Formats: sequence, structure tokens, C-alpha cells
Amino acid sequence: METNNQQKNLKNVATYQSGVVQSSAHRALKKHTDSFLQEYGITTMQWFIIGTIYDAGSEGIRVTDLAKKIDTTLAFLTNSVNILQHKNWVVRTTSQDDSRSKRVTLTSECQKLCPIIEENLRKKLRSSLYSKITPEDLRTYIKVLYVLADLDNQS
Repeated sequence: METNNQQKNLKNVATYQSGVVQSSAHRALKKHTDSFLQEYGITTMQWFIIGTIYDAGSEGIRVTDLAKKIDTTLAFLTNSVNILQHKNWVVRTTSQDDSRSKRVTLTSECQKLCPIIEENLRKKLRSSLYSKITPEDLRTYIKVLYVLADLDNQS
């Protein structure tokens, strides 16, 4: 059984132990985020998709570029976009540049709702999960996530 001192001394943490903690942290974040997003009828992954499309602006984003940006398969993304389209959150159109390429944009209702969802989700995460860590630790955590996510791009 690990003691608190062993947990705090990172040189004693085995790679499998850090992997278990990473996996547990991911599940906890997803579970809480999913529960908060439930009132909007969307999942965490759907929120990531919607937010990425929102960031792309009024022209939207090509489906293949969206899949790359959120690091998922085209099949998964296509299925997710179909669900969001059925919910009237997104619109898929044929690209003017290439008839084989599809673009995704947000509906006007979704465009207006995105800042509200973001604000509400931030408040709920801050009062629940993030209240247990310092703002500095949260910034460090997010900074490390960006570094780790960029590892594949450095080859």
C-alpha cells in the first residue's frame, strides 16, 4: 500500500502507476463533464466537436480537417456529425472547392448557445473538480497537456 509520501515523491512512481492515475483522471474529468453537459443533450466528445467547429468561424471546417484536429477517426467523426446534425446542432454542406469534400458549420441556434455552454461548464468544473487544485496547478496541467499532445507533431 502506498503512503502519501510515496505518492508525492515522483521518482518512486512507476510508469504503470502514473498510467493508472492518468487513466483515472481522464475518466473522472469525462464523467463530470458528461454529467454537466447532459442538460444540453450532448456528450463531452460532441462538445469537443461543436467547440472546434465554433472556433473555425462562420465558414466552418472540412470534416477531414476536423477529424485530424480532434485526433479521431473519420468514421467516428462522421457518425458524431450525423448525430449532431440530427439534433440540429450542425449543418454539413458540400465544399465549393471540391464536391467530394464536406464542410461542417454550426446552426445559428448552436452558435448562440456555445458561449453559454462554455460559461456554465467552466463554472461547474471550477466549483467541483477544479476547486480541489490551485489555479497555478491547473495552468501547469493544461500546459503539460499541450506539450504531450504536440509530441506526435515533432517527428
